[in-house]
Amino acid sequence: MIQPAVVRDVRVSDQLITMALVDGRELSAPTSWSDRLARASAGARSHFVIDGDGMVVSWPEIDEHIGVWTLLGVPEEDVFAAAGLPVMSARSRA
Repeated sequence: MIQPAVVRDVRVSDQLITMALVDGRELSAPTSWSDRLARASAGARSHFVIDGDGMVVSWPEIDEHIGVWTLLGVPEEDVFAAAGLPVMSARSRA
């Protein structure tokens, strides 16, 4: 059975963006994947909001939004389907 990827916490360092999931998994990608996060101050990096039913992380101060599917390397629709959420409304949840 596919486990839904729902974000519980986020850490951003100079090297990595790490999303901690509710089931204990952690997903990471290089911070350089996001020019905005790479250039942001530590304060701006630490001010994030988890939204989209726990599948999108937003940094309002720098207008950045990263879906968990980006770090998983899978289509957005697959992540929402695994969570049992309507695929058609996935983009409107962010």
